[in-house]
Amino acid sequence: MSNQMNIGSFLMDQEGDNVLLSKYLNLEKVENNLYRSTYQQVNTGGRSVFGGQVIGLGLMAAGDTVESKYHLHSLHCYFLKGGLDQPILFQVEATREGSTYCSRSVKAIQNGLTIFTMQCSFKKPESDSFEHQFKMPDVPKPDELKDRCQLYKDWIDETDPSDEILHGLLQRYKMRAETDTYEVRPVYPQRFRREKGEEPRECLWIRAKLPLGDDPHLNKCVAAYYSDLYLAGVSAFPKPRLLGIYQFLMTSLDHSVWFHHPFRINDWLLYEMESPHTANGRGFGVGRFWSQDGKLVMSVAQESVIRTVKAKL
Repeated sequence: MSNQMNIGSFLMDQEGDNVLLSKYLNLEKVENNLYRSTYQQVNTGGRSVFGGQVIGLGLMAAGDTVESKYHLHSLHCYFLKGGLDQPILFQVEATREGSTYCSRSVKAIQNGLTIFTMQCSFKKPESDSFEHQFKMPDVPKPDELKDRCQLYKDWIDETDPSDEILHGLLQRYKMRAETDTYEVRPVYPQRFRREKGEEPRECLWIRAKLPLGDDPHLNKCVAAYYSDLYLAGVSAFPKPRLLGIYQFLMTSLDHSVWFHHPFRINDWLLYEMESPHTANGRGFGVGRFWSQDGKLVMSVAQESVIRTVKAKL
């Protein structure tokens, strides 16, 4: 008997709005330079708000205070305390107003405590004849690969109904199919199950499922939000995955992003990740986002807490 499940899409709310905009990246403007979140995305299996959402909301707040002629080119942030499932205040301060560059400082506050800080920089477009970049990895195109939900379906269908991992697989598949606002196609599907330790590297194609249009700042906010999804986990790749068991406590410490060229997050981007070093309870990861035509559009660096634990889900 097949273990597969038919799961519908719940990415549009009851009014038919895009949940990325109506929930995950929605802010209420309280007054000048002060904003409040309307919905918090809690980490799966955890208690704190997902760090990528906090980054995205902070960028949405900062962008609202900047003239459209300036474009976001970098951000650097620290996660100071886990966010609770309650509204977060975002306070924006103008730290520089230059002729080419302008900067903003963002604080995320809950119960009077700063839980997150971010510096972000914007600049006017300019061009120069000198440029270079690394070469994009030679990998299969997204239309040649299965998406992550299909890989979970295949795994479920091949699992004996009496196997204790089946419940965990069904939970993961249902959660991904119902709530993910993005589509992911792993470049190395043979490593998806991680039944043995793997080199701490990953490549996957990612894109937003719901239409976001051409607004450059919104596309960058969503891409920065997604950039926090997988990078910390790559640090754990040398250890085999045990379904139904938490092997590590992981949480982001700091996160930096540099935007090199315009892109649309509704188009497929290759997210190339690696973890050059993990020790002493900290994992370091770097990532690169490539467009399908081989252009390096975004770079990421992150340090995260990674502590060995062993507990059932």
